Amino acid sequence: MDHASSSITQDSSRPGLTSLIRTGRGLMTVQTEIVGDPAQLVTIVDFRGRVLKSWKGPLLVEPNDPAAPSLARKWHAEIEARVRESLSRAADKRPTGDRRRAEEEAVAHLFIAAMQAYADRDYPTARSVLEACALLLPEDPRIRTALQRLTSRRC
Repeated sequence: MDHASSSITQDSSRPGLTSLIRTGRGLMTVQTEIVGDPAQLVTIVDFRGRVLKSWKGPLLVEPNDPAAPSLARKWHAEIEARVRESLSRAADKRPTGDRRRAEEEAVAHLFIAAMQAYADRDYPTARSVLEACALLLPEDPRIRTALQRLTSRRC
């Protein structure tokens, strides 16, 4: 993960900040703005167009106060640090090396078994085995596509 960019709008009476965090699966956006009446700080974390988390907190000064931009930057930096820490903890829990290869090999065998069950028209078994595969490799497009096909056929 790395920090891609950060900016603050200087020409607005309500400053906003945006940071990008590069992950192994794409870019995550952290956006902070001063919104509402009474004004408050709002930060959202967006990944692929979906809001994953949002935070709200009071703005302790008026939105046009000269201290507002620095308060927004501090708030934004704290939230961004939390997100990075959370991503780091999640990365530490993921299997690596030999364990990951063993999981991928097991999923490959299970996937073949699921496809054989599908070919034999044993759809409940195919679905159960594919669901087990999805637990081990949730981002695998082959598994997702096969599960979608089974669901669309209402098997």
